[in-house]
Amino acid sequence: MIEDEGTALIRVVTAISVEVQAHPQDAPEFLRAAAIRLAAALGYRAEHLVPYCDGLRLDLNDGAWAQMTILTAVGTCAPGPDRFRLDLQIHPGGTLDSIPPDQVRECTRIWHAQPFSAREIASVAAELPLMTGVVTAVDSTQPLSQCAVMITGHFLSDLIHLVDCAVALGANYRNITVLKKDYSYRLRHRVDAHLRSRGVHVRDCADAGAAVSEHTDRAVREGLRCLALDDGGYVLPVLVDLPTHLQRQWLGVVEQTMSGIYRIENRLSELPVPVFSVAQSRLKGRLESYWIADKAVSTALDLLPPIKIEGQPALVIGYGQVGEQIAASLRRRRMRVAVHDHDILRLIAAHEHGYPTALELVDLLEHHAPLLIFGATGRTSMSAPHFRALHRNCFLVSTTSRDTEFDLPALREFAVAGQESDADGICHRLPDGNLVTVLAEGRPVNFYETDSISNLHSDLVYAGMLVGARSLAEPAVASAPGLDPAWADSVLEESGLLEDYYRRYGPRSERSQQTRCETTPVPAK
Repeated sequence: MIEDEGTALIRVVTAISVEVQAHPQDAPEFLRAAAIRLAAALGYRAEHLVPYCDGLRLDLNDGAWAQMTILTAVGTCAPGPDRFRLDLQIHPGGTLDSIPPDQVRECTRIWHAQPFSAREIASVAAELPLMTGVVTAVDSTQPLSQCAVMITGHFLSDLIHLVDCAVALGANYRNITVLKKDYSYRLRHRVDAHLRSRGVHVRDCADAGAAVSEHTDRAVREGLRCLALDDGGYVLPVLVDLPTHLQRQWLGVVEQTMSGIYRIENRLSELPVPVFSVAQSRLKGRLESYWIADKAVSTALDLLPPIKIEGQPALVIGYGQVGEQIAASLRRRRMRVAVHDHDILRLIAAHEHGYPTALELVDLLEHHAPLLIFGATGRTSMSAPHFRALHRNCFLVSTTSRDTEFDLPALREFAVAGQESDADGICHRLPDGNLVTVLAEGRPVNFYETDSISNLHSDLVYAGMLVGARSLAEPAVASAPGLDPAWADSVLEESGLLEDYYRRYGPRSERSQQTRCETTPVPAK
């Protein structure tokens, strides 16, 4: 696993390290490329770099200088001859006894922004065989060759392979736009740098409106049609409001989250393109939900201060695919779990599974008095009336893809003070003196300073998204404009993806004897 180490600021020398994986014979060139990027970003040329102590040196302003080396990594989770540590040391000079903080931050940002090596790309691809299988299944055809692809993604290593698979299916890096979800992932700087080094256009999700317009205009200039692989409903709300002549440039949108579906549920009749809903598919609901719930619960418990949870009350708001698994996970940990859902059928299902329930959420908050409250609705599940029903110290945990699960402005307005917390979150003191701590600052806890589910788990849903993109790009397969979950289910279940999954991870007698994943070469464009 690739790891980024933190920055250690010493009085005399600032030391910055990044762990990388590379073939040993490529290590010197990897160092030189990193040094050239640093020099260029600071306004220097490659010829300003000089050999120094088995590494390179760059003289800076005010007598300061930087030393860059690459060393065999030790003490890593997976040590080996291809594991290295890129070290940057910045030495003050002249009258300075330390490096100015602004310069430290800039150098840290640049040094952490190392594109992935060929060895790292191959390692990531080996963890994502289902995505690669979608590419190889189309033989030599390239269904995305006439498409400008937009991808919304968490900046994790699996995003690198998703983009590469889109290119292997015919897309061009220069015509791909990636919307970046702003979470503190360990490798986010490296993923960002790698995508940009390929020529991919990277924009923040907060700028989705402008990004969709620019992407559409670029496609028009290149004579391409647009399609999106979305995660959270960033593209469709913009697309619905585009002028009709620009809407016609779009082939469709693949959406993989229920929060994204909820964002357009009141405008379904206005959808100008087909929506391929991986979010509502049996593939995602029956397989991925367990992984997400398990990660969310384990991360939330890790964020708590020392506390005994067995026998304590918990509440799960939202008994959908993920919420049902969260409730079961908490019950296995011997918590007393109650459930609420506005959908009466889900509420009945929770009741008949033995969970305490109530028609009104306020009643559960007052009478069950939960220590832990998980929001898994994809909407705003708690607002001012619900915060007034809290009468004990408790922790709020979001598991959906935005910071809107809890109405945090309403909580701040109701609270009399905010303060530090023993947990990783924001603590609010209520008028009755009790403390409400919002873990992970209200963001989805399964993405909080962690890499969420493993690549082996995200592989299935990303592969499903590629199947959706392939279908949208083929007029004979694509559906009519609108949302048709049954169509997506049919395409996914006839694609061979689930059979591939079963062959790889089913009974041993059914498993492929293949000992490694053979990745599909990505054409250079």
